[in-house]
Formats: sequence, C-alpha cells, structure tokens
Amino acid sequence: MRVKDVMRKQVRTIKPSESTSLAKELFRRYDIHHLVVVEKKDDVVGLIADRDLMDLKSDTTVQRAMARNVVTITPDETVRKAAALMTGHVIGSLPVVDDGRLVGIVTTYDLVALLAKGSAHPAPAGERPMLARRGPRKKPAADRRAGVPPAVAGRPVRRRR
Repeated sequence: MRVKDVMRKQVRTIKPSESTSLAKELFRRYDIHHLVVVEKKDDVVGLIADRDLMDLKSDTTVQRAMARNVVTITPDETVRKAAALMTGHVIGSLPVVDDGRLVGIVTTYDLVALLAKGSAHPAPAGERPMLARRGPRKKPAADRRAGVPPAVAGRPVRRRR
C-alpha cells in the first residue's frame, strides 16, 4: 500500500510569522495535532505539533517553536517506509511532498487506523464455514513413524523392563 492511499489531502498550514496563539486556536478548532509551516504557497519550511506549544507564551512566533529539519515523504512511497521514518526519527507526522509541492500529510493516527481497518467491521460469520466443518486432524509425523496408537499419542509412553 502506498502513502497516497492513506494520507490526508486536506492539510492545515500556518506561516512562520504567525503567533503561537493562532496555532493553538487552529489545533483546537480543527481537532488536529500537527500544522505544516509553509512560506509562499506550498514551500514546507517547518512543522509544529500541539505539544510543542505547551510551555510557550502566546506572543511567541511559530518560527521560534517549529521544527526546522522536516522529514518528508513522497506519495508513491510505501506505508511501511512511512512508518519506518516516523519510528526512526521519533516523529508523529510526515508532510507528503510531490515535486516540491505539499500534497498531504500522514500521521501516526492514519497508520493505526490502517492497521485497525477491518476490526471495526469484521467478516460476517457465514463467510467462514471451513472452521466449523473441519475434519479430524492428522497424527503428528513422529507418532505415525513410531507406530504409537492414536489414544496414546501425545502422552509419555511407559516402557516395561
């Protein structure tokens, strides 16, 4: 599966010159945890998480609080590589960049939701009839070779002297 299949295309952004109080308001209003910091239209220059703003004053600019060395990924990379990048760099999100343009974002929530897919909607019981009609099991190979009767298989054999 590719990043483009799980990424969110609607990315909330903020400019580096904006105040951290605006960033806090965006986190609250949109119920998100990461903002991509952009200059001009889609030029990614940083990333800010809601936990980065915990101890900052409201008059601080986003530029002072943001992470500058942003790890990005392309939409054609695998989800496994995205998870590896996030784990290796200990980060919670990856901006998705295609030809230098911001096109989406992948977060740990998106990856966990992908893993949980199907557990919220399990297969109906009627689609798994094979387990209900399974026949008798074969004897283990060691028991067949030794000529041990099936009733004794799996139990320690006492040898008479």
